Amino acid sequence: METAIYVRVSTEEQAQEGFSIRAQEQKLKDFARVKDWSIFKIYMDEGISGKNLTERPAVQEMIADIENGDVKNVLVFKIDRLTRSTADLVYLIDLFNQKDCSFNSLTESIDTLTASGRMFLKIIGIFAEFERENIIERVKVGIERKVREGYTIGGNVSYGYDRPKHQKVQTINEYEAEIVKEIFDMFVNQGVPINDIARRLNVRKIGTKNDVTWGSTAIRRLLANSNYIGNVRHHIREENEYSVEGKHEPIISQEQFDIAQKILQNNKKSTPTKKPREESYFSGFLRCGTCGYKMVTHNIYNTLKDGTKSITSSYRCQKKSVKACTSSSISHKKLEVAFYEYITGLVDLDAAEQVEIESQKKQENQAQIKAYEKKLQKLKIKESEAMSLYVADEMTFENYREIKRLVDKETAIINAELEKLHTIQDEMPVNKTDIIKDFNENWEWLTTSERRQFLLQFMGEITVTAEKEKGQHFATAIIQDVAFLPSPELNKGQKPLLQQPR
Repeated sequence: METAIYVRVSTEEQAQEGFSIRAQEQKLKDFARVKDWSIFKIYMDEGISGKNLTERPAVQEMIADIENGDVKNVLVFKIDRLTRSTADLVYLIDLFNQKDCSFNSLTESIDTLTASGRMFLKIIGIFAEFERENIIERVKVGIERKVREGYTIGGNVSYGYDRPKHQKVQTINEYEAEIVKEIFDMFVNQGVPINDIARRLNVRKIGTKNDVTWGSTAIRRLLANSNYIGNVRHHIREENEYSVEGKHEPIISQEQFDIAQKILQNNKKSTPTKKPREESYFSGFLRCGTCGYKMVTHNIYNTLKDGTKSITSSYRCQKKSVKACTSSSISHKKLEVAFYEYITGLVDLDAAEQVEIESQKKQENQAQIKAYEKKLQKLKIKESEAMSLYVADEMTFENYREIKRLVDKETAIINAELEKLHTIQDEMPVNKTDIIKDFNENWEWLTTSERRQFLLQFMGEITVTAEKEKGQHFATAIIQDVAFLPSPELNKGQKPLLQQPR
């Protein structure tokens, strides 16, 4: 075998322990002759510490020759002559395995051509895995520390910022920052719905950071991103998510961001804390189409000519009470008419082929997600079985490493595909066919309490505007948009409880 003899000594060791570099060289030469090994070269680091590899020119030269395939065996007087660092030893053993290079230590009697030598390398391999896991844990701790110090970590940078390689602090991208400001302005100051914001950006051919079209999910995440007020986020969309003050410049003011968060919170479907009157079953679902704020119940009390009291149920914008919105109040009866006309005209039930196609696509997407998740589980089992075989000496370390490399590669590919599929699943429209059919067949027969249950089951948010002519007390309601909620019954392929002939 073409053998590399490596010798090293520091002046202090030579004086105290008698590790003469010439003595090491002679003993190793004699050992190589006995073994009938061909000496390729003698690599000598004299008066240099063994604490690392980078500051030793001879060991770097030997590594280069091993990588080129010129050296097939490494012989040292003692392991600590090669390195005193566990991490460096792990690296070198990995390199030897990859390049099919044997390793021998004269003092410790390690020879990878023998069973005991191979056993030693297997032990080293196990410690190598342990060392790598420790490195991962240390990296996680380091990342946490950097984040809490205000530095940006990770490859994905928020829209509106840039962070060149090796730069710890993100910098403002002037063009994208203007778009971010425009999005917050449309949402907070103009009351533009999230879907409309995405549509406007797409019409203007303004792409995302990855140059794809905008969707409601992307806009919502942008509006909720505290990065724009100068914070750094970590563990995004996880239970332990948090944000701290960063070192980068903010794009949005704290005040504007806080308003956006309140509007986003109000956008979520919620049941009023007070039980609404049966005649006001739209309470909690309405949003003002003029300013974007929620609409609340507003009852008008009148005394008729015969002295009896009457109550007229209506709805008005929350901001109208402080004269911050110009929208008019809308009576419940007119809103009910507008709602019925909107829903019944939304889909032609005799030609709902496209809606059915969308539903089928969503089911196929979900099936693909489950298939990928099963593959991940099988890969974990495969890796575990390989480790068991290796420890039981039924598999070589090289075979184990190759299996682990292939498993890691395939796992990364599957995780990337799963991320794409989950994004598609979140943005897919809800199948409205059965919901609207249920509505058409039953709405007029439902009591006010049942109508509210219908809204709670299927409707997320109803955006309303008002048109008021001169002399009218109440405005005419115009439904701008209705957000549908996925129904558990529909997802299971069952009929909703409301869909019963009355």
